[in-house]
Amino acid sequence: MVERDTQPWDLTDSPPPSLLIQTPPSPPPSPQLLLQDPTGSGLFEETIIDIKLATHHLLMLALNEFLQDTCYGCQISHPSQVQHSCLLELPEYFFDIYYDDVMIRLKTDRFIPAIRLFVRSYTVDGTGTQFSRIAEHTMTELRSSEHIVCAINDNIVQLLEASRYDRRAKPAMLRMIGNYWAGRHLV
Repeated sequence: MVERDTQPWDLTDSPPPSLLIQTPPSPPPSPQLLLQDPTGSGLFEETIIDIKLATHHLLMLALNEFLQDTCYGCQISHPSQVQHSCLLELPEYFFDIYYDDVMIRLKTDRFIPAIRLFVRSYTVDGTGTQFSRIAEHTMTELRSSEHIVCAINDNIVQLLEASRYDRRAKPAMLRMIGNYWAGRHLV
């Protein structure tokens, strides 16, 4: 019988850095990737930008509505901000976890008409089905975002910068379609 060394392995030693596999950080989405037509609908680039802008804006409103609906402080009108979970930073992958609940609030009978209203104020391109497909694809892309609010804000900035038409009027128009979507403003 051969006697083996019975000393336990020292697991605190790490391999030399040259043997470690370096994982590069994932790059932010490229502006070109953000502007591509995800559905192959053949729409103009500006129309796709407008559909994505409107979708991001309405998604942010639906997310805020969901947060307020599920916030204990908002439900009882508590005066202390400490009791309002809607004011706290969202946990990682929040949108992926509550995707279905947010979609119920977002996809009202005014969702596609609000997007159409925004798009038609700048271009005359596209149908409701095309708008719906691009909006759905945009939300699916955002579903895996670690920090949804940051992802939406970053995408909105990139889309506004890529837009060729009046960038100063688009935020005002986004607020108007948000009011229309929420039922606070009739067009």
